[in-house]
Amino acid sequence: MLTTKDATSTKERTRRIAFYFVFIATFVVVFFRGLDATLAQTDITENDLLAASAGRALRIGSVADGHVTVIPLEVYVSRVLAAEGDPKAADAAQQALAIAIRTYTLKNSDRHARDGYDLCDSTHCQVLRPSTPTSRRATMATVGQGLTYHGELAEVFYSASCGGRSEKAGDVWPGADYPYLVSRNDDVCEDDPPWVVDFRLDDVRRALERVGFEGDRLKDVDVDGHTSSGRVSRLRLSGMRPNVIAADQFRMALGPTELRSTAFKVEKHGDELRFTGRGYGHGVGMCAIGASRRALRGESAKAILEQYYPGLEITSLVSIPPVLVVVPQSSGISVTVPKASSIAASEIGRIASAAHNELARTLGTSVLPMTIRLHDTPDSFRLATNRPWWVSEVAEGTSIDLAPASVLAQRGGVEPSVRLAVAELLVADPLAGRPAWVRIGAARYFADGPASIKPASSRTKCPTDAELLLAVSATAQREAETRAEGCFARELPKARDWRLVR
Repeated sequence: MLTTKDATSTKERTRRIAFYFVFIATFVVVFFRGLDATLAQTDITENDLLAASAGRALRIGSVADGHVTVIPLEVYVSRVLAAEGDPKAADAAQQALAIAIRTYTLKNSDRHARDGYDLCDSTHCQVLRPSTPTSRRATMATVGQGLTYHGELAEVFYSASCGGRSEKAGDVWPGADYPYLVSRNDDVCEDDPPWVVDFRLDDVRRALERVGFEGDRLKDVDVDGHTSSGRVSRLRLSGMRPNVIAADQFRMALGPTELRSTAFKVEKHGDELRFTGRGYGHGVGMCAIGASRRALRGESAKAILEQYYPGLEITSLVSIPPVLVVVPQSSGISVTVPKASSIAASEIGRIASAAHNELARTLGTSVLPMTIRLHDTPDSFRLATNRPWWVSEVAEGTSIDLAPASVLAQRGGVEPSVRLAVAELLVADPLAGRPAWVRIGAARYFADGPASIKPASSRTKCPTDAELLLAVSATAQREAETRAEGCFARELPKARDWRLVR
């Protein structure tokens, strides 16, 4: 017969055995769940992403050697995510960025159409690295998902760090006014320490000269305006011509990895300039560092996207139709127009053919075959050409990019723009290596007709390359172009041959 003490001891042993059993069982369950999760994290391969791409692929051009590689869409997304994302970020941040990358990719997949491929592998488009288990998992988890606005693919951007406040798209790229790309406070980044970088004035001057500015001595650099987020919008350059530059162009001239953003203040100390700033990149759209921190505090991918792209919807992109259609070549001219274009591709081809035949006889040159693309939106034009909204056409090599037909209609019509672009192609090779005013002046002189051009006076200074290619406003652009054609008209009688104008 058991005593009370023995019964108590037996009950205690039973409790311990039960506890150990539950503990071991729980451990086994957790272990195998963790093992399953680990296997799941490493289970996704690029072959899986190839199958998930459903036949969609991109032609990626190398800026190093020009080689073009065809990469399946979802494989491409995983490789860009490996390069652009934080490898230690939680799944929600990885997935949010994967959706943004896919949206950007499909929206801009014809950005390098003139070069014979879709996107490049540099920061001009998106950088790639070998995919990782993390990037492949996030890509597979979001396969086929993108961001749309009113049922159409949205124009989205992202940068490394917003520095505590995102930037309005229109303040970086005039005319890019999207209701979902606005300036907003970002509490997860507002306490980041500032960065500091010093430049010698002579080094800044040389950098500015490389992009077309002129001047013997840069005396000082002063802030001349701010955007709605507090970033610098424009700088005044004492001692240079022109004496003003947009802040983002200034950053590109000095190097975007050196001058990390335009959210800075500048001070002169002797022959050096000290920049103290915050953030890294243009600051528009998603902040990659901010997304990572939001995921760490428990926010979902959907919540992260709502923070950086308010008003956009996560949508399956299978049903999104192509925006552009390509019209087969006719007379050596291939024309690409929006699907709902108000002007027929055949009409643009007719205008270009007539302009080419006439100007080729006058100039004695030819550029056929020629490709022409009429863009559907100002931002499509800007992204493809890297030119601001007030430019109507860009001609390089044998390719012409035109602003949307509705924009051209407000600027005199499609025909003058096509004619000017054809003239630019025809004079480009014979005038290669000359100042921009010679090439642009010659094209405008022959496109408009000599009778309509008034030669510039001997006192008029011909515009610098920066005045023509980095103008800070539409007014400044038109004034520089008028001086360019006036200078060409003044110098042509002296040279007697348009090819000899310098």
